[in-house]
Amino acid sequence: MPVVQEDLLRNISRAICCATGVPTEDAHIVADHVVNNHLAGHDSHGTWFLPGYSRSMKENYRLWEDREVLRENATLQIIDGHGANGIVACTKAVDLAVEKAREATFGFIGLRNVSHIGRLGDYPPRIAEQGMLGMVWLNGGGLFMVPFGSADRRLRPEPISFAAPRRNGAPFMLDMTMTVVAGGKIEQKIVRDEPLPDGWVVDQSGNHVTDCHKYRDSEANGVLPLGGLQFGHKGFGLAMMVEMLVGPLSHAGCTKGDGGGGGVMVLAIDIEAFTDLNTYKDEVEGLRDWVCSARPLPGFNKIYAPGEIEEETKERRIKEGIDLPEKVWGDIIKTANELGVKLPAEVASVI
Repeated sequence: MPVVQEDLLRNISRAICCATGVPTEDAHIVADHVVNNHLAGHDSHGTWFLPGYSRSMKENYRLWEDREVLRENATLQIIDGHGANGIVACTKAVDLAVEKAREATFGFIGLRNVSHIGRLGDYPPRIAEQGMLGMVWLNGGGLFMVPFGSADRRLRPEPISFAAPRRNGAPFMLDMTMTVVAGGKIEQKIVRDEPLPDGWVVDQSGNHVTDCHKYRDSEANGVLPLGGLQFGHKGFGLAMMVEMLVGPLSHAGCTKGDGGGGGVMVLAIDIEAFTDLNTYKDEVEGLRDWVCSARPLPGFNKIYAPGEIEEETKERRIKEGIDLPEKVWGDIIKTANELGVKLPAEVASVI
């Protein structure tokens, strides 16, 4: 499996995105997003998206600047992106949400008609770094989640993400889907030709599906809600809540048989409207220290607060490099060649 250094992967990714002809700032936002996802340990949202992203960017790129504001007041702005790149749009929406929150305590940005926004966990920490609480919800993604008690695909993964500032280091960060597993992680199993673990996908007889290639048969199986066959009513209920929040409020609509979905909600909350920021940080650091002082069970090395595993992974991968499946690395090189990107000499040393 090729091991690629972070700076090399970032430079190639930026060059590929720039070669599509989109504005340089937009190209770097997209490229950095997918590379940073690898650093966080989320290969499911990494550079395997580059070939598809680059084709879309080259063929029919819509600028964020062409967006339409559908509704606005002191605390919110609802935006129709008219097909704008989702990663760029969500990055820009974070800045708008922070501006609103500085003026009115809460800053809410709703998006509809934007493309794939990538990994939600990339966005709330940007808000937390401004001394605020950040949240992002999405009723987008593939239609592969089954309701509790069924194997029929009816819902999207319905992901949410949250971040809070802390005293030292990167913000606390939670990023999760309402399915037992993100769709991208199943795709990574398919790329690697690895079996699916029990409890991810279930067929119409209620049996676990472990053959990753059978996942493609959307009529025969689907991904279980968070909690699985025993407690999936919890993930299913949360998924329905995400739909009811995001779909109508973003003007994207709820997921239904005739369409709907694809809405994004970005929320920033100004902590200092409620309490002193240092007091807040003292409280959450105290919470972290108390909870993480719990004794680990056998098989566990330590107790992590949300986001700390990602930070450890980032430090390690910056030092050691990023493992990429042969197919993913090959597709990146092929895409670069197709776009006329001159590859650095270091590519030859990747093994």
